[in-house]
Amino acid sequence: MTDPTASIAIPASTVALLRDVEGGVEVCMLRRPDRSSFAAGAFVFPGGAVDAADGTGDAAYAVAAVREVLEEVGILIGGSPDGTSDDDLRERTGAARLQLLAGGDFTATLAEHHLVIAPEHLVYIGHFITPPREGRRYDTRFFGVPASDDHPVLVHAAEAVEGGWHRPELMLELEFPAIMPPTRMMCHEFARLGSVDAILQTLGAEPIEVTEITPEIIARWMALQHDAGDAL
Repeated sequence: MTDPTASIAIPASTVALLRDVEGGVEVCMLRRPDRSSFAAGAFVFPGGAVDAADGTGDAAYAVAAVREVLEEVGILIGGSPDGTSDDDLRERTGAARLQLLAGGDFTATLAEHHLVIAPEHLVYIGHFITPPREGRRYDTRFFGVPASDDHPVLVHAAEAVEGGWHRPELMLELEFPAIMPPTRMMCHEFARLGSVDAILQTLGAEPIEVTEITPEIIARWMALQHDAGDAL
């Protein structure tokens, strides 16, 4: 018997952490373990499913995005509350992450370690829904955010086998299943636009929204190549 829940797309968020480098940009990417139930072995942006505790409506996607980035790569989109010092921010962030990965409540953990999140820093840049023919489906909002040069990528072994900063044009050398079609298409746009400001301004004004992904669309995305002359 067909599973009646198989066609239900799970709300999810993913984040492109971006930084400018000579000649273009780099984006934070992880490679999922081969045993993953979705995108096994593929390079992805940090992200995951929206939890009930993240809230409701559009705001929940942004909160989930911030939470997933902290859990998966140890980067806090936020900081210390106003009027407090950032001297030990990295240590507090690391301790909060460990507590979250052990099952701690997000809101309570942030408060305990004197941290605040800044989901308003996220720029909504896209929306994709996994096609019904796939066994596991996600209704995913994509966000972009600038990252500083000194952010290490600290992968969580249960979620990724490697992670780091990658040139998006090099990601276009990968084929499915090493990269998922929407991820590849977004990497093409990042390489084409060429700077963090251009990416966030352009895609923030005109997000890429494809909620009915057909085989023809997938073929087009997987055929995209980077032309250095395309950069703005």
